[in-house]
Amino acid sequence: MLLVLVLGAALTACGDDGDGGMGGMVEPPTVTGSIENQSFLADDDPAEFDASGLFDGGELSFSASSSDENVVAASVSDSTLTVNPQNGGTATVTVTAENAEGTADTNFQVNVDLPSAPGPPSGGN
Repeated sequence: MLLVLVLGAALTACGDDGDGGMGGMVEPPTVTGSIENQSFLADDDPAEFDASGLFDGGELSFSASSSDENVVAASVSDSTLTVNPQNGGTATVTVTAENAEGTADTNFQVNVDLPSAPGPPSGGN
């Protein structure tokens, strides 16, 4: 009888999350998606991606970094990843999901080309 009471108290303390699992137990993040390599011109507008679609896990927060901020800047607000091309070159953008149980990250390459120079002015003499 004592075992039943102790087990019952433990189940009550953890609680049921309503999905058939025990509340309070957060799964560590895992990578479940990816972003294909991207190409931009340096004067392109920033591009946005949904970071939450890249990971599974509970209570995730997201961050992003660029291997070269002079080529492309990367940031996350809530779960929106923003990639902002800066100058010509290639950089790796790393997106990280984190919770109390750990971290997971995925990355993709970004190639930024400089826009074509304008041709010589036309005009008659």
